[in-house]
Amino acid sequence: MKSKMRLFWMKLHAYLACFFLPLTVLYIFTGILHLFDIKGEVKNTFEYKIEISAGWPEQETVAKALVEHFLAKKNHFPLPESYYPEEGLHDWFGRKQEVLLLPTESPYQAKLVVKEHDFWLQLLLIHKGIAGKIFWILGLFFGIHLLISVISGVVLALQLPGLKSMSTLSLSGGFSLLVILLLT
Repeated sequence: MKSKMRLFWMKLHAYLACFFLPLTVLYIFTGILHLFDIKGEVKNTFEYKIEISAGWPEQETVAKALVEHFLAKKNHFPLPESYYPEEGLHDWFGRKQEVLLLPTESPYQAKLVVKEHDFWLQLLLIHKGIAGKIFWILGLFFGIHLLISVISGVVLALQLPGLKSMSTLSLSGGFSLLVILLLT
């Protein structure tokens, strides 16, 4: 490999590693928390009764307008952007909180539940990719970075004469182990 091309791979490897180091540490830390079943919890739960003059809102847009208006009056966080339609209720979920609109026995009344997440649960939601679009996009780019970083490391290792034979053995061992684990 020519020295200019090797230098390009080294710079790419180094700059991406420096940029993504904080996110790497976050994902490693939250992955370890998840392995030890430390998931965080809901730190506060608020329940409200809402009067709904037009009856139960079937559509998300109608429910969203109703909930946003009420949340603004109660001084809660903004409504999370992720929406999960579930049978018979409306559920908005984000890193900082979950907001549920539930039907009651009365067709003109609903129950609004706001669950605020603690710090550990917020970190776990980032790790799982449910913490909003910006963290989802960062997670996607982080995955691409890991692929580029590993490939650039392998390319560099296979091109250096002093590392080539051991790198080839390590690469073969990694593939072999993966195939054995997938087959068993």
